[in-house]
Amino acid sequence: MELKRLKTQDLQDQIEDQIKLYITKRGLKSGDPLPTEKELADRLGISRTAIRETLKAMESLGIIEVRPGIGRFIREFNFDAILNNLPYSLETDVRNFKDILEIRIGLETFFLSRDIALFTTEDIAGLEGLLNRLKFMVDEDSAEPDLITLHTDFHCALYKKSDNQLLIKLIKIFATVQRNLTLLEQYRSTNRPLFVRQHRDIIQAIKSGDSALAKKVMIAHFQEPMSWVERHRGFIKSPN
Repeated sequence: MELKRLKTQDLQDQIEDQIKLYITKRGLKSGDPLPTEKELADRLGISRTAIRETLKAMESLGIIEVRPGIGRFIREFNFDAILNNLPYSLETDVRNFKDILEIRIGLETFFLSRDIALFTTEDIAGLEGLLNRLKFMVDEDSAEPDLITLHTDFHCALYKKSDNQLLIKLIKIFATVQRNLTLLEQYRSTNRPLFVRQHRDIIQAIKSGDSALAKKVMIAHFQEPMSWVERHRGFIKSPN
């Protein structure tokens, strides 16, 4: 495949598109080498500096990897590079928080209701231990970021049996965005005793094995932050 010469408008995006197309057309796989910076620059009619910046961006996305003294190679795909950068590439604002909440509610209600029969007595005991720690932190009026960290541990524990590591990573990312909002003093839990009771309700729904109830109480749990979004945006509808 020949690489076509590019115009200067939206240059980095064009370079990246051409390199991705080159990878696809050549059928390159994990471990295969890329052309050198000079080769790419000559073929595209672009400076090596522009090529280098684009390759750095593709490296941060986990598409390619650099082997010092050897060159650049196609990287074996995984979600880590994308996911690790996601909380910091999103603007920390109410609209993004709303979008994340909607995605999180959809994911968590699906997996919890689907896998509710997988919970063992030991799993439930572990959740109750985390709930006791949450209650203690609420009673002690702990800082919001610390509460979010333990809250994240509780939610990750809900999905150990789902065998979906991407879900766990996404929950941690969602929590990072929420913590960033907290650190910017935009978001705070307003009813912490209710927060504790809602997590107790989740455990009770799991004990009952009632998937519909589990979905209902999980949605109720996210009502408080969704209400916060509504107050700040004025037009956001709660999930139903």
